[in-house]
Amino acid sequence: MVQTSGDSAGFDVLTEVLGGIQLRSKVHGRYELTAPWGMRIDGSPNPLFYAVMRGNCLLSTDEESLTLVGGDFVFIPAGVRFTLRDAKGTRALPVEEVYATRGPMRCGGLLHYGGGGVAATLLVGSFAFEGEALSPLLRHLPTLLHVKGDGIPALPWLEPTLRFVASEVEARQPGYDTIVSRLADVLFVQALRAHMDSASHANGWLRALVDPRIGKVLQRIHEKPQAPWTLAGLAKLASMSRTLFAERFRALVGEAPLAYIARWRMHQAMVLMRDPGKSLAEVARDVGYETESSFGKAFKRHVGMTPGTHRRGVSPPAIR
Repeated sequence: MVQTSGDSAGFDVLTEVLGGIQLRSKVHGRYELTAPWGMRIDGSPNPLFYAVMRGNCLLSTDEESLTLVGGDFVFIPAGVRFTLRDAKGTRALPVEEVYATRGPMRCGGLLHYGGGGVAATLLVGSFAFEGEALSPLLRHLPTLLHVKGDGIPALPWLEPTLRFVASEVEARQPGYDTIVSRLADVLFVQALRAHMDSASHANGWLRALVDPRIGKVLQRIHEKPQAPWTLAGLAKLASMSRTLFAERFRALVGEAPLAYIARWRMHQAMVLMRDPGKSLAEVARDVGYETESSFGKAFKRHVGMTPGTHRRGVSPPAIR
């Protein structure tokens, strides 16, 4: 089981971050595929997931290829180009072309595709996030988050969860859409846990959470973002020299400690501003700024607009 490091019993960084991004999952349906078959996805606007119920397939991005077998689950971030096919060398049609000739996928939909050979069954769905622009989790997800059903250690939750999802999709009883969407939320969080437990494969922010020293620092930062953190204070908390701490933090998290704190404060501010009863002055104090003016300048520097404009629902430009 994943345990984050730190002194603050009960405080869970991953839970807090997941709450801030407001995860919304959707199971679109099931692919019934027979070899030869192949499809190409040129970057989805939302993150996608596939769960292999039977058979196997090959998933390839511009960077790597994975063989997926029955019981596997894979998460693919938005914008990543990839192909799914029964075997290397099989032609992959654009997924839009596959859908155009066989009907669009809707929640509970069924897609039959292929040449009549060896069969494979995949569940397909997507995730949507709100408030993700500055989230450390989504900024540092691996290109492919692959959870093996027969991995070591064994994952007793994966197969029964996938089968429950599949049975709900197949039966389509009243309320099935809500049930399978909530189960997909569970799959995503469990996949993150499995990735964190696989220390040899985990990297970036997820790996930092379970690092004995950096994880402790991240826990305290997230617990008290408004505290007057300094590099010296953070290094002392990690029981490291300032130089070694800064190097280790940047290597795992991808940015300097104080830059991370500033970005996290702005993310928290965006979450707090969802509450219409909270004034901007209160938001500023809650994320560590003495004045609304200094907060406003920092917010505009990171988000590209003033807090008031953001609160009115104007879409921000590209986050810096």
